Amino acid sequence: MAMWQSLMCLVLSCNQFKVDLLKGDTIEVTTILNPPFLQLKNNSDELVGNDKYEGYNVDLLKKLEHQLGAKFNINLVKDGNYGYCDPSSANEANHCYQWNGMIGEVYNGYADMALADITVAPLRVLAVDFTQSFMHGGLVILANRNAPDSLNSLIRQGYKFLVIGGGSTQKFIESSTSLGSSNLDFSSKSLQEAYKKMKSDDKSVMVVESNSAKVYTGKDCSVKILNEQLNDVSFGIALPKGSAKRVGGSVYDIRTLLDYAITTLKYQGELNSLENKWWPQPNC
Repeated sequence: MAMWQSLMCLVLSCNQFKVDLLKGDTIEVTTILNPPFLQLKNNSDELVGNDKYEGYNVDLLKKLEHQLGAKFNINLVKDGNYGYCDPSSANEANHCYQWNGMIGEVYNGYADMALADITVAPLRVLAVDFTQSFMHGGLVILANRNAPDSLNSLIRQGYKFLVIGGGSTQKFIESSTSLGSSNLDFSSKSLQEAYKKMKSDDKSVMVVESNSAKVYTGKDCSVKILNEQLNDVSFGIALPKGSAKRVGGSVYDIRTLLDYAITTLKYQGELNSLENKWWPQPNC
């Protein structure tokens, strides 16, 4: 059971801020394996709970624990998805009632929050609330080193664009004019699968989020990121709509508290330090 109630502050008398609101609480976090945001330690089989994992998300949760006095339990999303709307369940106002992935677990009350490289996308903000961004990114083209260094050149030469299927990237590509009628391939279910396809085919490139692309260029000098960025996105923590907590006779908004914590970490340079730790400059 999620620990928070969906209490609409426009109806109830809500106070916006209580610094120790979550002190002593245990918060269930849904997330997904995607290095370096989250990865298993080499000896993970010998460990339990949060100790099995490492990465940017783990370090961020530790900093939030220190600030808020709460405990965050890491849970891997059951279906392995970020969050995709079943189009048949959307009404005329584009509100979707059937979500999978991390968005679905938050939307349906199976998790208190979702923390990952989840894009703040239009349909998603109708289903869940997002905190302010803790990181920015955008879609880029990851290519083998011998590929032409221009998006137009790739399109003219008939390159295949590999896109992870069933997520916000596919949704963006389908509604965007950036790639026009290019040769699009949505069959890959993971970054690792798409990367293997690209490496084995000189006429394939990947459409991937910039922070994920940096992981590959940091390890493999035979790949590169094209200079052109297809869009600009932000990542925020996803919460159930109207998440609030009642303390005595008062009700407090949870998103405001998390926004305060994230703003503090930004102001102190802590988030920049985490990015430099987990995305070091390549040695190529």
